[in-house]
Amino acid sequence: MQRYFIMLTALASAMTAIPAIGYAAESIQPQMPRGELLYRNHCIECHTQQIHWREKRIATDLNSLSGQVNRWQDAIGLHWTKDEIDDVSRYLNSTYYFY
Repeated sequence: MQRYFIMLTALASAMTAIPAIGYAAESIQPQMPRGELLYRNHCIECHTQQIHWREKRIATDLNSLSGQVNRWQDAIGLHWTKDEIDDVSRYLNSTYYFY
């Protein structure tokens, strides 16, 4: 009986520790901003850093940058919301353009 009680106690301890380990791992990883996440998942295939550093940029300010993000997300059929377009535009601006 005592052996059964020890095994049951050990199992209960192990089960309570597992969620804590998973939670700790999740809290360590920084959360990627939505604009960056969308850009990495949908745009980075074709857009390397070089496209943002070329001399003949179509985007000349934040408004035209948003227009280009909207144009290209529509061209590939993403159906992003205005908030998603704004998030990607802000990410690009804070990373490459600085308008």
